[in-house]
Amino acid sequence: MKKKLFALFLALALCLPALAGCGSKPAAEPEFDNAVQAIDEAIGNDGTMIAVDEDYVKGSMKMDVSGFEAWTVKINAYGANIDEYGVFRAADADQAADIKTAVEAYLQMRADTWMPEYMPEERPKLDAAEVVTNGTYVCYFILGSEAMDAAATTFNGLFEG
Repeated sequence: MKKKLFALFLALALCLPALAGCGSKPAAEPEFDNAVQAIDEAIGNDGTMIAVDEDYVKGSMKMDVSGFEAWTVKINAYGANIDEYGVFRAADADQAADIKTAVEAYLQMRADTWMPEYMPEERPKLDAAEVVTNGTYVCYFILGSEAMDAAATTFNGLFEG
């Protein structure tokens, strides 16, 4: 009888790790560089959008990125449009919430300081700008509607599976 009980307990002990994994498990977050590359491909960035440095983000966006896990902000290098996007990976959920708040404030500041006579055909991109979050990632997109849809869909798709 003791052998049967021991065998039963051993079998249960071996099954517990497998049973613990049966619940709903959040999808793993993508590698940062893979996320940025996927977004670039989705929007057709042929090199016209370039990454800015930390000083740009600190000055223009009023964000200190030194404590972030990773980040990139890309802007149009040629000034022909206001296309821009940013991808930020926070250290934790609290920092992600802070980043989202800072990005929303940046987008509001851009809208508030826009000069109506400056490239009026580009203003709809700013008006439709999106902030998208998933896990510890926060992204924003100032893009045309097709590119924005592609970027957001691609970004969210990185977390499926």
